[in-house]
Amino acid sequence: MVGAVRSKGSGRVGRGPIDPLELRKVRRPLDRAATLPGGLFSDPTVYEQELERLILWSWQCIGRTDEIAAAGDFLTFEIGGSGVVILRGSDGELRAFHNVCRHRGTRLVEPASGGGLTRIQCPYHAWTYDLTGRLLGAPLMTGIKEFDREQFGLFPVKLESWRGFVFVNLDPKATPLATYLGGLVRRAAPYPLERLRRARRVVYDIAANWKLIVQNANECYHCPGVHPQLAQITPYRSGEEDLTDGPVFGGWMDFVDGANTLTASGTTRRKPFAGLSAEDRRRVYYYVLYPSNFLSLLPDYVTFDWFLPLGPERTRLVFDLYVDQDEADPADDAMEFWETTNRQDWHICEMAHLGSRTVAYHQGRYSSDEEVVHLLDEYYLEQMGLLRRGG
Repeated sequence: MVGAVRSKGSGRVGRGPIDPLELRKVRRPLDRAATLPGGLFSDPTVYEQELERLILWSWQCIGRTDEIAAAGDFLTFEIGGSGVVILRGSDGELRAFHNVCRHRGTRLVEPASGGGLTRIQCPYHAWTYDLTGRLLGAPLMTGIKEFDREQFGLFPVKLESWRGFVFVNLDPKATPLATYLGGLVRRAAPYPLERLRRARRVVYDIAANWKLIVQNANECYHCPGVHPQLAQITPYRSGEEDLTDGPVFGGWMDFVDGANTLTASGTTRRKPFAGLSAEDRRRVYYYVLYPSNFLSLLPDYVTFDWFLPLGPERTRLVFDLYVDQDEADPADDAMEFWETTNRQDWHICEMAHLGSRTVAYHQGRYSSDEEVVHLLDEYYLEQMGLLRRGG
């Protein structure tokens, strides 16, 4: 299995199959461990294996239930080339389906979002489905032997909601969402997630491998040099990691005296969420929901990122910023802060990706402030089947 993973794609200078010994170096204790081999960040074969073994079979938060509020409302999107449509039926239930006609595989619903659906009709040969996925009509199929309409409904996609957030998983046997979220359920309990409304959305196209972006989200070793404004409000060595076993990783950082949120000034006119403890009002919590989402909990707003790999060297990131549903402030101060911070991150991730592709890079070493990155990398290798847990 390991021998099939190559360090470079076709047409590039390569180093051959990745040595299993290189992968075992990642397993060492932090002060002796080596970072992931560079070939894992740009090889098309590795990327295809990631889709097959990890990304397509993980929970993905795609947005909020209020984006699909009325009967006939829908959203469509792709995960690793697989199309999904989420819709609300006339019975009020949210359902998700593979966006694929059962006849010859045509994409069924083209718009990214919309409303008023009463049925789904294939644009190619007019096979028609109701909003529960049942096949209603299939022209000229009368008399076709061994064709049972009941067996040709849309393929369902597993869907669950958590406090207003909608998650999907292409694995029909996926672990329950609550099990996947684990300790995050307790950590997020004080925050009024059900009351959130989306204030802003920005979509970024990043020329870097998705793993580099996830790694970047889980360490602040880079913050003094890359994010000076962030480091002034939350010192990069403050706080603690409290979820480290996966698939959710992260912890908190502390605000300096006089600051109470992440804006350029460290302050805002928005009121903090009701019911937060004095401790939580002095912290920002960051959690990666591996491998696809990143949640930030602040005293007055929440952000949720969605990582969408588009290939081994390109990632689309959907950044949503939420405030309380009764909050009139447009959160411009928060969005201005994150626009600066995000673009600093994406630039440095692109620089890291360029370096990982070269013949000069093999494996580096983790700093003492990269404990969670080390845990993430071990978890990745385990989920990919490249290292056994505890092995």
